[in-house]
Amino acid sequence: MKTELLETLLLDRALGELSPEVSALLDAHLARDPAAARRATELTDTFQLARAASAAPPASPRRPLDVERLRRTQRAQRSATRRMEIFRLAACLALGLGLGWLARAPRPPAAIAAVPPPAVSTNAPPPARFWSLARLAAEQAAPTAAAGHRESRYELRWNSTAKMPRVEEKL
Repeated sequence: MKTELLETLLLDRALGELSPEVSALLDAHLARDPAAARRATELTDTFQLARAASAAPPASPRRPLDVERLRRTQRAQRSATRRMEIFRLAACLALGLGLGWLARAPRPPAAIAAVPPPAVSTNAPPPARFWSLARLAAEQAAPTAAAGHRESRYELRWNSTAKMPRVEEKL
């Protein structure tokens, strides 16, 4: 028998696809040919190992779900996460304070000296402060030059928005 035909018949036999008559003829051939019998034994062993390897593992009995244990684990994980966040914030604060302390410029102590107040004459008006009513009244009473207008002999005329303004001499 040819080896290709023998291989096909041995594979069919290992898979259980041979009819009983063909299987009996194959057994008779294997009894006469020891090399073919060894090859048939190898194929049968290989198929048995493949079936055992591909078979589903036996179902293990499932444990009941321990909900309380899961809750304890979750609480522990949350507290550990919260603790790590607090440590990170504390480390950032310590680092910022340390860098601020190192970056500060050393300042000499300020010298304290007493300065006598300036002599005030009774005839002079009190100095006007920036936001004082006296200054506001003085500005309103002053001529327009105090308000920021300067007299000039030139005047700016702008007749249209489409044209550029031009400077003319006042008459």
